[in-house]
Amino acid sequence: MLELNRIQAKSWKFIILNTFFLLVLHLQTINAEQCLKTEDIVRSIRGRWTYKCVNQKCHKTLYKGEQGSQQISLNVCKLKCGDPPGALWPLPNGHVSIHDRIIPINPNNINIESVSANNKDIDWKVGKLFLELRKSFLTRIVSEATTRDARAEGNGLIIRLQVHDTISGRPTLDMDESYHLHVDTVDNKIVANIEAQSYFGSRHGLETLSQLVAYDDVSNSLVMPAKLEIRDRPVYKYRGLVLDTARNFIPIEDIRRTIDAMATVKLNIFHWHITDSHSFPMESKTFPNLTIYGAYGPDKIYTQKEIRDLVEFAAWKGVKIIPEFDAPAHTGEGWQWAPPGTLICLNDQPWYDHCVEPPCGQLNPVNENVYKILSGIQTDMHEMFDLSDVFHMGGDEVQFKCWNSSKEVVEFIESKGWNQSDSKSMFRIWDIFQSRAYSSLQQVTNKSPQAILWTSTLTEREDVTEFLDTNKYIVQIWTTGTDAQIKDLAKKGYRMIFSNYDALYLDCGFGGWVSGGNNWCSPYKPWQTIYSNDMVQLVKQVTGSEYKTEMTQLIYGAAAALWTEQVDEQSLDGRVWPRLAALAERLWTNPSTPWQDAEFRMLAQRERLVRMNIEAEALEPEWCRQHEGDCPDLRSLNRN
Repeated sequence: MLELNRIQAKSWKFIILNTFFLLVLHLQTINAEQCLKTEDIVRSIRGRWTYKCVNQKCHKTLYKGEQGSQQISLNVCKLKCGDPPGALWPLPNGHVSIHDRIIPINPNNINIESVSANNKDIDWKVGKLFLELRKSFLTRIVSEATTRDARAEGNGLIIRLQVHDTISGRPTLDMDESYHLHVDTVDNKIVANIEAQSYFGSRHGLETLSQLVAYDDVSNSLVMPAKLEIRDRPVYKYRGLVLDTARNFIPIEDIRRTIDAMATVKLNIFHWHITDSHSFPMESKTFPNLTIYGAYGPDKIYTQKEIRDLVEFAAWKGVKIIPEFDAPAHTGEGWQWAPPGTLICLNDQPWYDHCVEPPCGQLNPVNENVYKILSGIQTDMHEMFDLSDVFHMGGDEVQFKCWNSSKEVVEFIESKGWNQSDSKSMFRIWDIFQSRAYSSLQQVTNKSPQAILWTSTLTEREDVTEFLDTNKYIVQIWTTGTDAQIKDLAKKGYRMIFSNYDALYLDCGFGGWVSGGNNWCSPYKPWQTIYSNDMVQLVKQVTGSEYKTEMTQLIYGAAAALWTEQVDEQSLDGRVWPRLAALAERLWTNPSTPWQDAEFRMLAQRERLVRMNIEAEALEPEWCRQHEGDCPDLRSLNRN
């Protein structure tokens, strides 16, 4: 009996082990079948769908493989579909002709040649820019092919860059950015000629060409139109982004990535709000204590070498960096070491009695030490940025109550026989500061640069021309786009840059940080609002019957602004992109059509940014990108 029990136990063990092994074998078989099914599913997805161009829109449809039909990928459809085709961003501002014949190119057989026009020698600085541009373009195209595992087959591509001005390698406010792109295919060779007056125009032409090279997931190859012609130039000279790096420090590599993305949509101005009352992160060699006292920490400093390298990088990308030293207000941290009386209201509490946000701080316009230090700051900036063309002098949110709290200021007013309670006295003091600050700039640069100032109580005065020369000063609008101040500035002949907060402030629509609820400029500004910010129409609306055609010439351009009280490098990309691309098209093309007409190209541009590792926010479900025209609420056309 005992032996029988042992035999039965062994039998049960055998049965259990056998069952276990059979189960494992069965699971392995299922997994193997599942792997095969997954591969089959992927192949089926690729072979199941095609895209058709219907009413200039790409639609995803079932591919049935009928005789004579051709399967077309979404990317190829976008190259052939649209008015104009190509999903270009920004839309060219001139003649566009793109042939619907799409041919493959070999990413390993691309050559870029620099041809100097009129037999001029290329300056070594411009030559260096061309070499970097060539490297950038080739890296992008080859990277696209490698990432997609595209076939290295197809036609060779020869790109010839012809530039008339072979000397100017530094972006300026008045640079010529026009270009002519012509592509033809001869004997299995694609020849792309880009002719431009300046390096910067040729750079834009190459950027446009890169958008016309797409990955075709049907043929598993890179493709482009066999023939095309584009003549293009921007409507506005000034197309930019204001980035504040004083409220929260933004690492240099993140700024670099932002400038790189700006170049892809042909933005040309990076307005760097590099210091404020919160911090002074810029390295000053003239007055090192500004940095020692003003930086958030030893790892949160922009060294002079980093800044010079960034300026050179931006120039290669066709972007001019304009630094801002905001004064006489918006100064504080970094000035604690200065002689007594140099700064007024430093970190006064309660802060709301002396400034618009903590910490407070304002330069003393009647203290000589102010101008010595200011000259040093301008010297440092000139050596890094070259201020001989333009400099942003701030001039924002000056608080007269702060100045009136200074014994030195009050005594100065009394010595002049002015009335302390009369605001005119405060404007006279402000004028003293601004005049001396500009004179210092002239001495530092040995020139008379263009100076930019924010709108303020000074610029809204009737007698503003007594303080600010229209030939020297450009006014940046940060009020609403319907502010009557715009009318007055236009009538007086001031050139204007628009950053009206009701459309172009990228930090709006989030929670308050010095109060409950939403922040002061809410609601959020979606890309549609930015795209629709037509500055000519704003000026016409404000000036009414007084509008004259020459007033349009006073609009220098615009810049979206990101103030970083609630932003750092972790959230930078999403706050800026892809909304900034909407401004890029507004400024390059100034379209007369509504945002609905640009929606499908905007979705394509967002995808380009993501492929550049820009963490741009999603705008719509991907279904909308695959079914163009089926998502917009057409009733909204009646509301915009």
